[in-house]
Amino acid sequence: MSKMKILLVITKSDIGGAQVFVINLARSLRNLGYDVEVAAGDGDYLFEELKKYNVSYHYLRSLKRDFNVFNLFYFVCDLYRLIRSKKYNILHLNSSNTLIGAISAIFLKQRPKIVFTFHGLSFLDKNYEMNPFFRFLSKMYFKMFLTIVDKPVFVSNTNLKESIESSIVDKGDVIYYGLEENNMEFINGKEARNYLSGLCLTDLSEVFLIGSAGRLAYQKNYDFLIKNFKQIKEKIPNAKIIIVGDGPYYERFKNEIMTQGIQNDFFLVGAIKNAYRYIKAFDVFTLPSHYEGLPISLIEAVLAGVPILASDVGGNSEIVNSQQLFKLGDINDYMNKLLIIQQNPLPIVESNCRLKIHFSLDGMVKKYKELYEQLCTK
Repeated sequence: MSKMKILLVITKSDIGGAQVFVINLARSLRNLGYDVEVAAGDGDYLFEELKKYNVSYHYLRSLKRDFNVFNLFYFVCDLYRLIRSKKYNILHLNSSNTLIGAISAIFLKQRPKIVFTFHGLSFLDKNYEMNPFFRFLSKMYFKMFLTIVDKPVFVSNTNLKESIESSIVDKGDVIYYGLEENNMEFINGKEARNYLSGLCLTDLSEVFLIGSAGRLAYQKNYDFLIKNFKQIKEKIPNAKIIIVGDGPYYERFKNEIMTQGIQNDFFLVGAIKNAYRYIKAFDVFTLPSHYEGLPISLIEAVLAGVPILASDVGGNSEIVNSQQLFKLGDINDYMNKLLIIQQNPLPIVESNCRLKIHFSLDGMVKKYKELYEQLCTK
């Protein structure tokens, strides 16, 4: 076979875990000699990063984070024209909105093999609040278009198990996200705190700093931290919280913080490029999400040697041990675990250090490489 041609497709080009995955996979495959390109919708971050690694990309204006029928139709047409002209061997779809793009391949004589990666279950997750009728429609959407997919891939065993139990798939592969620790430039704790102090206009040098990074949206459940911050403050008087990220709930969270009167202790600092670099500023990295796939931010915290406290949802339990997991929405469980971490963080950091091997970039790329080659030799 001549050099394999691969197209990675993702909905948005803004900062996010799935975008980091696409960048890392694309550049790594390119370094191995594969002909890799990326197609995506609105945003700047993804395309700017791909330029650094000389990875070709295509902007698809029709690819949106919604289910507008007209946008979906135009997306299928745009993707059809692209894969017809480029003759890819592998079409790798990422995110729920791209799944319908599988239709574009069935009209081709030389049809590429199709891979779809579930970066979490989103609408299908048991903790996602949705009208039962729309949940049913979402399930039918996935079941219908997954029949065209050659291989579904999940980022956590938990998501795969739930999908089988829900009859969305019969089987699938699990490939964990991988990061390249040696190329991750973590800023030391003191310098990172100085930087964040400047953003918050507050001296953070002597505080117990709880931090998080994620999209300000329903999934991440930052309401939980805002509503319960006063209880955290009662137990840990010098506690402050910083959330790095942007999203549709920014104004809502900002107003809730003002209503609670905690604006001097609880900070939304917006999106920061390569936010992982500042993670050592935190005494605890927290993620109270309603649902997850396998959050890259938690893996970054593991690599940075920062204790974690996350809700026990999705693949979180596949990253850290039970000492760093709390029952979703349970402030008492959260506080008990937080106090243990505050008083004795070292054993937790040492435990996390032993988990790094499961989340290597080389390991992730090797598994996708094997999957692509297996599909193309069938």
